[in-house]
Amino acid sequence: MGFATPMPSDTMLTDYNASYFATAHGGQPTNSTATAFFSGIARLRLAFVKRFLNKYQIAIDRVLELGPGSGFFARHWLEVSPHNTYLAVETDASCHPALQDLGVQLVAVDAHVPVDLVVMSHVLEHVPHPVAFVQHATEGLRPGGVIFIEVPCQDWAHKQLDEPHILFFDKPSMHQLLTDLGFVDIEVSYYGQTIRQLQHTSSLRNKLMAIREKLLSLGFVAPFAKKHVGMEMLTQPLECAMAAPFMAHQESIEPAWWLRAVARSRS
Repeated sequence: MGFATPMPSDTMLTDYNASYFATAHGGQPTNSTATAFFSGIARLRLAFVKRFLNKYQIAIDRVLELGPGSGFFARHWLEVSPHNTYLAVETDASCHPALQDLGVQLVAVDAHVPVDLVVMSHVLEHVPHPVAFVQHATEGLRPGGVIFIEVPCQDWAHKQLDEPHILFFDKPSMHQLLTDLGFVDIEVSYYGQTIRQLQHTSSLRNKLMAIREKLLSLGFVAPFAKKHVGMEMLTQPLECAMAAPFMAHQESIEPAWWLRAVARSRS
C-alpha cells in the first residue's frame, strides 16, 4: 500500500471532506455526458456486487453506503431492490437533498446500525487509517454480511494532476486489509484500461476522445453506443458510449484503473 507524503492532519481532512465535491471537483457533474458516465459506472459496480450475492445466495434487506455523493449507486440499487432500506453517511452536506429525494436515510458516522451490505466506493483512498476506518464502518454488519469496496488503483502512476488521494491500493494490499479484518470469500479484481496503457496514452488518442465526447454531447450517440460483453446492466445508450473507451466493464489481469473488492464477514 502506498501513502501520500506529507499526510494531511485529521483536521484538514475533516474540513476538506465537509465540502468535498466543490473543493475537489468544482461541484457535482451536471452535463449529460458526465452524468451518463457516472451512472454507467455505478451500474457496473452494482453488477459486480450482485454477482457475488447470487453466487453465495445472500439476501440483502439493509444497505449502508459511506460517501455516496449524490447517489448514483443508491439510485440504481433502489431501482432493482426498491423494498430495501438504504442508509448513508455523507460528510458533504451539499449532497443531502439529492440523497433524501431518492429515499436514502442519512445517518451519523457513529450510528452502527445493523445492515446486510456495506458499500464504500472511492472513499478508502481518502482516509489515513484504512484498517480502523473499515473496522468502524462494519461494526453493524451482520454475520455473513457483505462489504463492497472500489478504489482507484495506483492512480499516482498515470495521472498528471494530483487528486486528493492519500492511499494507493493494489490487489495484494486490498486482500490483506480484508483478511486482517476477518473477511472471507474475498474477491479482488482490476477493471478498466491497464496502468501500463494509461501511462502511454498518446496525444492523438486524447484529441480523438475530446472529439468523441463533443459529438456525444451534441446527440450523436448511436455510432458509439455498442453494448459490449460485461455491459449487460447498462440500460442507456449514452451510458454505454461513455463507459466503453475506459473499459470499465472489462476485468484485467494486471493493475488497471479501478480496483473492486467484495467479501463476506464470518457467519
